[in-house]
Amino acid sequence: MSGQEVMVMVPILVILTIVAFLLVQFAIAWKKRKAEAMEKAVTSATTLNTAPAYRMPEGLFYHGGHTWAHLTPAGDALVGIDDFAQGVIGKIDRIELPKPGTMVLQGETAFTVVQNRKRIDFVSPLGGMVDSVNEKVNSEIERLKEDPYGCGWLFAIRPGDIAHDLRKMRIARDAAAWLERETARFTEFITLHMSAPQEVGVTMRDGGVCVNGIVEGIDGELLHLLVRKFFR
Repeated sequence: MSGQEVMVMVPILVILTIVAFLLVQFAIAWKKRKAEAMEKAVTSATTLNTAPAYRMPEGLFYHGGHTWAHLTPAGDALVGIDDFAQGVIGKIDRIELPKPGTMVLQGETAFTVVQNRKRIDFVSPLGGMVDSVNEKVNSEIERLKEDPYGCGWLFAIRPGDIAHDLRKMRIARDAAAWLERETARFTEFITLHMSAPQEVGVTMRDGGVCVNGIVEGIDGELLHLLVRKFFR
């Protein structure tokens, strides 16, 4: 090979070496992006299919609208919102409580949770007359998150036909099994509407469905539908 041919081949070999290097780097980057996408998909599926554990103390009666009643030795009942409801709602600005002396019916609106301009009505788990209300709940709203079944009680009621009302409520293992089904049903409800994000208006975290606080990103007709399906 002549000197002139060598001089021609050297730049070509350099160029081919650079091209080969770039192709290798491109292949490595492509495999890395593919692996990251697969990892994200797995994380998303895990987030979607893993339901958070909600507190559900024994000895309380639970209504299908996610309110509870605790019978006291004095004969009245403390009423509150369950851990599932306060969890999916997220931020709570205040709760509009019924006035003492008000007559409420089981399964009918008794109090309202306010979040910004949203108003979410909740039903009473029992029928009867409101005996007293927890005045501290709005001044210490964070305690509702910390202890929804203790200091987070909302009002006390003097039950009417308690034997009749308790037949429509759940307790112990029956309540725990119901809440597990309810959590799965709620996740399916949210997932169904993820197919149209512009209608859902919810920002998902890590590409999955995180139901805690999800109501903060829901409004309009979807919110009304959610309330009818889960808080009635």
